[in-house]
This record gives sequence, C-alpha cells and structure tokens, in this order.
Amino acid sequence: MMQIKTRQDLIKKYIEFFKSKRHHHIPSASLIPENDPTVLFTTAGMHPLVPFLLGQKHPLGKKLVSVQKCIRTDDIDEVGDPFHHTFFEMLGNWSLGDYFKKEAINMSFDFLTKTLEIPKEKLAVSVFAGDADAPKDEESTSIWLSLGIPKERIAFLPKKNNWWGPAGSAGPCGPDTEIFFWSSSKKAPEKFDPDNENWVEIWNDVFMEYEKTRVKAILVDAINTLIDKEKGLNKELAELLKVLEKKIIIVTNANPKEIISKLNNYNFEVFSLLKNPDKSNPKYFKQLLKKYELSSHEAIYFDHKEENIKSAKENKINSMFYKNNKQIKEFIDNNLHNYIPLQQKNVDTGMGVERTLAILNGLEDNYQTSIFQPIIKEIEALSQKKYGKNKPDTRAMRIIADHVRAAVFILGDERTIKPSNIGQGYVLRRLIRRAIRYGKILGIKENFTSKIAKSIIPIYPDYQELQRDHKFIISQLEEEEQRFNQTLEKGIKKFNEIATDKIITGKESFLLFQSYGFPIEFTQELAEEKGIKLDLEEYNAEFQRHQDLSRTTSAGMFRSGLADDSENTRKLHTATHLLNEALRKVLSPDIKQRGSNITPERLRFDFNFPRKLTEDEIKKVEEEVNRIIKKALLMERTEVLLNNALSNGAQAEFGAKYPELVSVYTVVDKDEKNGWYSKEICTGPHVSNTKEINKFKIIKEEAVAAGVRRIKAVCE
Repeated sequence: MMQIKTRQDLIKKYIEFFKSKRHHHIPSASLIPENDPTVLFTTAGMHPLVPFLLGQKHPLGKKLVSVQKCIRTDDIDEVGDPFHHTFFEMLGNWSLGDYFKKEAINMSFDFLTKTLEIPKEKLAVSVFAGDADAPKDEESTSIWLSLGIPKERIAFLPKKNNWWGPAGSAGPCGPDTEIFFWSSSKKAPEKFDPDNENWVEIWNDVFMEYEKTRVKAILVDAINTLIDKEKGLNKELAELLKVLEKKIIIVTNANPKEIISKLNNYNFEVFSLLKNPDKSNPKYFKQLLKKYELSSHEAIYFDHKEENIKSAKENKINSMFYKNNKQIKEFIDNNLHNYIPLQQKNVDTGMGVERTLAILNGLEDNYQTSIFQPIIKEIEALSQKKYGKNKPDTRAMRIIADHVRAAVFILGDERTIKPSNIGQGYVLRRLIRRAIRYGKILGIKENFTSKIAKSIIPIYPDYQELQRDHKFIISQLEEEEQRFNQTLEKGIKKFNEIATDKIITGKESFLLFQSYGFPIEFTQELAEEKGIKLDLEEYNAEFQRHQDLSRTTSAGMFRSGLADDSENTRKLHTATHLLNEALRKVLSPDIKQRGSNITPERLRFDFNFPRKLTEDEIKKVEEEVNRIIKKALLMERTEVLLNNALSNGAQAEFGAKYPELVSVYTVVDKDEKNGWYSKEICTGPHVSNTKEINKFKIIKEEAVAAGVRRIKAVCE
C-alpha cells in the first residue's frame, strides 16, 4: 500500500489520475452554496454543480474533477472520535450525463487498488437494497462481482445507508455504492459486516438518476370531499389543508361562486370549467396544470370518485381514492415529495482527504496525519497535556482542532461570514464557543483560538483566501473569544446553580442563551455531562415567544409575518422591501404597506391601491425588483429613534405601532440622489446583498378588501 504523507501529494495523484481519464479540473467553490438555498453550507461537491446535474451544460464539458471544501454539522456530536469532522476536503469526480455505473466503479477500483496500491483483500462494498422509490441496485452488484469482490463482501443496505441527497429538501439524488477498508492489523473477515467499526468507509460512488421534488399544490375534490351538501364545509379537512404551506386548489364541476361562498375565510383557489366541467375527462386536469403553471409531479390529488382519479392519473398526477380524512392526511404526509427520473444520469464520486491520508499511512485516527499534527502540537503546548494519553483530553483536543479549523475556513470564505445569532453566523459562533469551552476543560486559561488559527493557515497554502484574509480571521476569533469569555464563567456558575434538580427547565436554558450567550446545544452538553435532563420543548416554546416579541412592538402590533429565519425566508423578506419600493415607483408614491406574510415558499404583500393591476404594470414591477437584485446592492441595518427614522425617509407599515428605538434596513444605492433605493423600519432577518435573492417572480395579484390589493411572489 502506497504511503502518501501530505494532503498535497494525495490531491495531486487524484487530480492527475482523473485528468488522464479526460476529466477537467475545477476549483473549489465557496462554503456558502450559490445554487441551493435549502442548506447553510456546501456539504458536498454537488452543490456548485446542481444546475449542471439538472441538465445545464457545463462550460468545461461532461467530465469534471474537483477538491471541494465542505462543512457538515449534522453529526457534530460525533466530532471527537478518530474520523468525524465538521470541515473536510472532498475529492470528487463527476460525470454530467456521460459515463455511468460501470465506468465509475471501474475507475474507483483502479485508483484505489492500482494507484494507491490498496490490496483488494482489504476492501468490501455496500449497495442500495431498494425500496418504493427506487429498485435494488443489481447493476452495481454485478460490476463488483466482475471485479473480483466476492458476494460475501457485498452488503445490501437501505436508503439511510446507501442513498445520497438531496442535501436540502429537494434536488438531485440517487442510490450509491460505498467502498470500505479493513483498518485492523488482523486479517479481514470473509464476510462483510457494516457494523464492525474496523470497516471504514473510504469511497462513495453516487448515481444521481432521480430528482426529489417538492409538491407545490394539493388538488381537492369539492363536492362530498371538502363540502357536503347536507353537512356543509368539512372544517376538519379545511383546517388540515390550511396549515400546509402549499397552494390548495379546489377542483369542482359546480359553479365556482357557489363553492367560494361556502369556503368562509379559507384562502383556497377554486378551479372549475363551466363549459366542460367533467373531471373524468383528462383534458380537465391538463387545463388545470396549464393554468397554474404546474408540472404533473408538483401536484397531488384526492377524490371520492374513481373515474376522476383515473383522469388525474392519465395526466401523471399522483392521486388517491379515499374513504376518510385519516387516509387523506396519511396520503398528504407521505407524498409531499416525489422522486422523478433526471433528464440525464450523473455520477458523483466522493473520497475524504483526511480519512484516506490516515488509512494510507496506517494511522489510528485522522488527527495523527500531517494535516492535523501542527494543530495538535499547538494545543499540547497551550494546555500542557499530551494527545492520546487519556480519552477525555484526546477528545477535547480533537474537538478544538476540528472546530477552530472549520471556523478559519468559514471566516476566510469569499462570502465574508461573521459570528452572529442567525444562519451561517450562528453555526460559526457555536463552533468557536464550543472550542473555547473545551479549551477551558483542558485547562487553557489564556485566549487561544487565534494562536491555533495561526498554525492552521500555513497547512493550506493552496487556499489563497486564507493567506489574503488572515488578519480578518485572527481578529474575528479574538473578538468572539473575548466576548464569550466575559460571560462564560458567570454562565457556568449560573448553570451550576440551576443544575441542582433532575431537569433544567426551558425558561432556565433560555436565560442561559439570552443572558450568557449559551447556544442551546451548549447547555444540552453541560446537562448530559451532569446526567440531568433538559426540557427542550419548553425551551423551543420560550424561544418562539421571544422571537414573536422581537417581531412586535411593546404593544404587540407590528407583525413581520416570519415563521422562521431560513435562507429562503430571508430572501423573500428582503424582496418585500424591493417590492414595496418598486410599487411606489411604478404605480404611485402614495402606496403604503398594509400587511405581509412570509414563509420559506412565498411572500404575500398587501398594499393600498384602488384597482386591479394591469399585466403590463405587474411586468414592470417584477422587472424593477429584478433590476435591483442584479445591481448587487448591500443591505445595511441601523438602530435609530423612531422620529429620526421617519424624518429620514424610512417607510413604515400603515397603522402599525413602533417602539421608541427601531431597526432600519437600508438598501444602499449610490446611483440614487439620496444614496439609497429603499429604507424601511423592520425587524429582519434579511440577506446582506440583493444578489442573494437570485430572481423575483410575481405569481398572483388579487383584491383582499376595498382599496387593498395583494401580491404573492416567489424567489426562483
């Protein structure tokens, strides 16, 4: 087995191997995904390539190779063992509709056994066992057998083990086959047992042949399903549908006015064809899909008539004949996502640099590699403790090394992330503060994160951003550590006072968060160490109450309408600012906001206007918003007195009451006479730059009351 000492040597061999197979080398993308708003960080090499996996042509062709920097925090509790990391480098080769399973598996096998000289006898594989979404992967099994992997070394595993993606709630995905290395000095057993910890995963071939899609609309039969002629509206079903952040379309053969009159205040769409109202005719659903610009896989339908179900299914709409509300709920719960074949079959291969380097050098853990040794030595010098001497100290050193390394790369990223209490900034803050806490456990009394960072940056000379922004990285670590240290000792003292009972209440853990900057995960760890429980449900309720209060005034009148602070919600929230100003520019300077509601799926914006907007006006508003998005303008936040905010041109919601001190969000535009495009009193959250919104699209304009119009829109 070839010994490769440095990450640079391993990367070089990998890149050269695949370049010899006519792959083009692409650089690592940002840690902040550009094409996937469903995740905070780039967790795999696929994120920068999502458009190309879905069919867009890549400028360098169909065969690519990369070394992608990644952040994963899903298994942060596992960090501290020999192999898990939050930050890691992923070696990957890609086929965008070119080769598939046979070629991918053969190249994987050749690189491992020929280039790296890993004995075949030390390898085992797993393949997808199959389920309702996709069949058993017999093709991969056959290929492995032809390469000399015995059937006893092939394990068939379910989706949780052998399926990759999507990284978020929707996107490209598919079955995978994984390669395992026998890490023990003892002879590898003939039969592969995936639960044996000596079998370490070193390679993953993902066959992306599906797209997981989110259902956008739920189609509901009106008569006898939602509305009974004798009993009236089925309120139980109506309430069930109301809470879903989906378009609810009531399909009916009756006069739509009759149905609307029975819906009370439920904001459901009603679709009816008075000229040809027969739902048993497939043309009915074809016209419905066309009207609402839906693909067949973006809708689900339930009905009490089998002939209507047949008609919907002919349009490839996922449909169900039901008997009761319970069946409907189960159908909705199980079918809010669909798996559809991709236009092209893709291959995504992954191999972790850190783990592979440890294996090639016969090391017991990743932290003994040349990547981590300078970091570990610095921690040893600071703590006066020895790595590997005892389990608690070794675990603490691993956590510090991993978390500070991850923080260095996040801080050094081109998107400029700082520690904060939302989004990527929250993850960054959690990593830094968790590292600081484990430093205290090791007995490090001085501020140390910046010193460890200085040992990390030279390890990665190929990432120029770390060299360029090293002063910023160091200063941010120093500032965050200083902030946390000011309250850490007091916070732990308070925790010890609280932790005298068998349970820590949600209010107590929220106090630690609010007053001492303890992330809930931090408090959970402290509680587990003392063997006591934490009321997480009560904490979440308390946190939600705090958010609600933050989004209101002292009188509780100002509603921002935000259900969360996800990436997509921030985009949509910021888009309302641009929409508000665009309406004033296109329609009238007298327009005022009359309310809003924002979910991760769409925005709803109400405003005063006496009539329906023309198609040309809607188009102009949409174009104006997208013009500002493309200008890539910064969003700035300031806290000022209410009177000063209003006198300086800040917009406020009509009828809302505000506290004396307010937050003002300004879209800075130096091309405007006053230096800004939009200025609003608001509570957030927002994107930092309008370019992050991508594209704005109005999907509906309607009346909600006399003199009040409503726009619904999405970010694409």
